[in-house]
Amino acid sequence: MNELSHPATSPLSRRTALKLGSVPLLALMAQGGLSACSSSSAPAGDQNAAGELVVWYWGEQEAPGMKSFMDKTVASYNSAGIDPKGSVRQVLQESDTLYTAFRTAAKAKQGPDVQFFWGGTQALEDVWMGNVAPLDEYIPASVLDKIPVDSRRETYWNGKQWGLPFYEINTAFAYNKKMFAKAGLDPEKPPTTWDEFVSALTALKKSGVIPFGAGFKDAYLGGWLISYFGAQQFDGVDDALAPFRGDVQYTGDKYTGWLDRVKELIDKGLFNDDVLSLDLYQGQQLFQSGRAAITNSVQPQIVSFQRAMGEDTVGVMLSPSWGSGKLAKFFPGACQVLTLTSFSAKRKRGATFLEYLHKDDVMRAMYDASGAMAPDANFQASWLNSSIDTRMGELRKGLPSFWFQYYYPFPFERDGVTPAVQQLFQPHGSVAEGQKMMVAAIKKWQREQKAQVDAYKKWEVLA
Repeated sequence: MNELSHPATSPLSRRTALKLGSVPLLALMAQGGLSACSSSSAPAGDQNAAGELVVWYWGEQEAPGMKSFMDKTVASYNSAGIDPKGSVRQVLQESDTLYTAFRTAAKAKQGPDVQFFWGGTQALEDVWMGNVAPLDEYIPASVLDKIPVDSRRETYWNGKQWGLPFYEINTAFAYNKKMFAKAGLDPEKPPTTWDEFVSALTALKKSGVIPFGAGFKDAYLGGWLISYFGAQQFDGVDDALAPFRGDVQYTGDKYTGWLDRVKELIDKGLFNDDVLSLDLYQGQQLFQSGRAAITNSVQPQIVSFQRAMGEDTVGVMLSPSWGSGKLAKFFPGACQVLTLTSFSAKRKRGATFLEYLHKDDVMRAMYDASGAMAPDANFQASWLNSSIDTRMGELRKGLPSFWFQYYYPFPFERDGVTPAVQQLFQPHGSVAEGQKMMVAAIKKWQREQKAQVDAYKKWEVLA
């Protein structure tokens, strides 16, 4: 992967993907909710029909180089004659039409045979709508078993696997080692606990820099903060699902204690003063421009920071722990997925192509081209070509991989998390008011999206 693979001006992965794509997805949610909660009835035939196999994918926007990888990979696949019944044609989708275009195609029951989705609930909604076929019938267990359980779990529902993790896009904090040293902090030992984190940010503030550079004008920072801090009292994924099934109220320290921690950072003046006037990316630019010591970011972007600013300047750290649950220490990872469409008569051929993408040489080619890593037991640490990627691999060892945002419905973020956190930055903002907003958002969603609530009740956690 060359230095231009992740330019500093490129979009910023999962969170930016949501920034670009959540509005159309949200609009579709509002257009009547789910039409079904089923496993999708298969079209007639043996699912091995001849003709062109069409793959709609996304990823260039957050992992520059993905298009080049897909173009070369599909060309190699076709020239090797792996599929005697027809060639594969790949089509890169735009962020703002990724879901709208697919749902129009699905309604007409024609379009791609293989479809890309952002992971978790952003893929499962189309499962619940009946637009996706289960993978278990077409991809052998020997292939699925190579995928880490934490990665498969995001799109495992009602006893079946619906999404095949294509690549993972991990999230962390970038920090400036030189600023740490100037503030009297050990640049090679970033904070791991909440108290250490607050102390470090306070020391950085006293040294004359912005401790935490962020932007919230475009309403997306809340999803990052709840995913960094909001599950640390959970013992597992089931705790994340329980409030949406209706089993428990989203109240008390277990669910809303993270708001107290965010409020502490705000009250101590540890964010930039203009956080509500900057968009997400503008807040992150404070780090890149050398004004802020820490920012929320994703792995490919942190690699680009390091290549632009120097390996002796940029480090990476995970979320500091404040909670006491089994997820108090976790690796903030999530996967984007590929699926087989319910209306395709070429599912067997689509499954063969998906398996091909998890061949060793293909996974390595994807990483070399784009920096995107396939979650697969056969992905080798020796392939990594940046110290950030190597460090993230080290930090991951022994930790559960989890990203809360991929387990809650998006209206909870829009109507609850976002306004709850934004008002904390206001002079009279309060944790109590934030709690009320989030509880109200869940109740509103439960009233308006009963089919989704039923789907949550069928969401079995893959062990």
